[in-house]
Amino acid sequence: MPNDDKTSVDEHGQVRDRRGEWRSGRVVHLEPFLDFPLDVKRIVKTLFGFPGFFLPWFAIYMLVIGISYAFFTPELARMQTFDLAWIAEITARNLILLTIWNGAFHLWLYKYKMQGRKKKYNGKWMAKNNRIFLFNDQVYDNVFWSYSGALFWSAYECGLWWAYANGLLPYIDFETNPIWFVAAMLLVPFWRNFHFYWIHRLIHWQPLYDRVHYLHHKNVNVGPWSGMAMHPVEHILYFSCMLIHLVVPSHPLHMMFNGFQTGLGPAVSHSGFDEIVFNDEVALRNDRYMHYLHHKYHRVNYGEYNMPLDKWFGSFHDGSSEADAHFREVFKARVKARNNSVKTGA
Repeated sequence: MPNDDKTSVDEHGQVRDRRGEWRSGRVVHLEPFLDFPLDVKRIVKTLFGFPGFFLPWFAIYMLVIGISYAFFTPELARMQTFDLAWIAEITARNLILLTIWNGAFHLWLYKYKMQGRKKKYNGKWMAKNNRIFLFNDQVYDNVFWSYSGALFWSAYECGLWWAYANGLLPYIDFETNPIWFVAAMLLVPFWRNFHFYWIHRLIHWQPLYDRVHYLHHKNVNVGPWSGMAMHPVEHILYFSCMLIHLVVPSHPLHMMFNGFQTGLGPAVSHSGFDEIVFNDEVALRNDRYMHYLHHKYHRVNYGEYNMPLDKWFGSFHDGSSEADAHFREVFKARVKARNNSVKTGA
């Protein structure tokens, strides 16, 4: 972990370190839902503030899912048997949705650079003429692997739709169980991030990292298409969070929320910008510095904001200079231990 004490000021008046990195000035704060003792005031502010748990992203996902469920999902009766027609409809819907969603972020932030480097964590743009990427282009590489991921997303979704249609899954609806219906919807993001943390730790195991997860980590300077740019094995593991609906009572809307947030969320967490700025007065706080630090340092922040697993297991980097110094010493100690092990033949 290099020392980034040397700084410069960019065209927006933002202070950047010698690597061109910008920091928001805020340390990363985990959401307080599992803090003890409970801080009720902070929990309420996190839930209902802006930005917060519900606004804007939870509400946006709900809108997208509602429209997709009502207008772009085949009738359940058709899905009682596997048929290429309805499978193709769901797959096409997910591919088109991914294109619109990721494309909107990419066009605004990277293609037309509507806010320049304002609030951009990394000072560089997406790589071109770089042989580590397919087609020698980071964006084309990321789009290719993202579309691959949409196929696995669709495969999981289609399999679960077939199971719902044939009464093979534990099922609830709002009419018969409104409390659990709402609670389950609220719990989906927590389950997804719990699952993501452990899958993420697994693929950082060196044999899997070298063969699978390395592909995603070619993206140190991330963009909206980088989030789903994964090896197919990682896609299988990543979307396996949807298998919880095999055992936990749910409605297809819960399953769709699980799949849509898993498929679309990476564009938000990998946008590379702290805010989406529309003009001098209006900006949408994105605040995904926690995961950006993971791409910068690789061995920190395996999880997300609403699960304190990184804090519990010692891998939480809050973005401060103190955390930089701490993990610099941790990494030095690891290298020293590894070198000593090689020397002694242990």
